[in-house]
Amino acid sequence: MNDSGDIQYFNSPKEFFVSNGEKIKLNGKGCYFLRNIEPGKKVNEANQSDNTMFFGQISEHSVYSLNTIINQIFKPLVDQLGDDDWGKCEDEQKKEFTSYFEKFANELKEALKSLSQNINLEEYPTQWEQEAKNIHTSKAPSNEMINDFEKLFNKWSEQIAENLDGTEKVDKKDDKSDPRQELDHWKQKMRQLTGISEQLRSKNCRTVYNVLTAASQNTSEAMGKPRDKIYLATSRWRAIELRVTEALNEAKDNVKYL
Repeated sequence: MNDSGDIQYFNSPKEFFVSNGEKIKLNGKGCYFLRNIEPGKKVNEANQSDNTMFFGQISEHSVYSLNTIINQIFKPLVDQLGDDDWGKCEDEQKKEFTSYFEKFANELKEALKSLSQNINLEEYPTQWEQEAKNIHTSKAPSNEMINDFEKLFNKWSEQIAENLDGTEKVDKKDDKSDPRQELDHWKQKMRQLTGISEQLRSKNCRTVYNVLTAASQNTSEAMGKPRDKIYLATSRWRAIELRVTEALNEAKDNVKYL
C-alpha cells in the first residue's frame, strides 16, 4: 500500500487487509462488520446472527449501490407507509424520521450528481509502468516517456485550473442566495473538490509527478532536451495542489459553520 492509500499489486501472494476505511482505498469488493453492542461487551461468537454484529459486502462503487438501495427500495416503502404501519411511533418521531430520511436520500442524489460532473484525469499509458517504477534507479529516463508524461501533466493542469476558475466565478455570482442555497452550494463544491483532491493523491498522478520531478533533476545533456519546461510544469502543479487544498478547506469550513 502506498502513501495515497492505493493497494499496489506485485508478483507476490495476495494479502488480507483489515482497515477502518479511513486511509486504505477499496479496490474491488470488501466485507464490513459493525458492532451493535455496548462498548466493552464481548460478542457471542457461538451465534451467527443475533443482532450483536452486523456484516455484509460492499463494492468500490458503494455510493451508487447505497443510492439504489435507499432511493429505489427503501424510500418508496417509507413513502407508502400508512398510519397503522407506524405502530406506536409518535407523530413527532415519525416526522423527524421521515425528514432526516428524505434529507439523506436527496444528499445521496446530489453526491452522485457531483460525481458525474467531476473531471476525470486521463490515465498515463500502461506501456511506461515498469520504467516509471524504476525511475530512481535507471540512469536516464526514456525521452519518449518524458514527452508523454509532460503532455499529460500539462493537460491535467489545464483541466484543474479551468475547473477552479469556474467554481470561483460561481462563488462571486451567489452573493444574493439565501442561507439554504448557500449551504447547498458549498456542499456541492466540497464534494467536487474532494474528488479532485483524491485524484491528485492517486497512484496515477503521483507516478507522473514523481517521474517528471526526477527527470527535472537530470542534466539537459542526459535527457537530450532542456529541463526548464519540466521544472515549470512541476512548479505549476504544486501551485495547483495548493489552490485545491485551500479551496477545499474553505468549502469544508463553510459547510461546517453555515
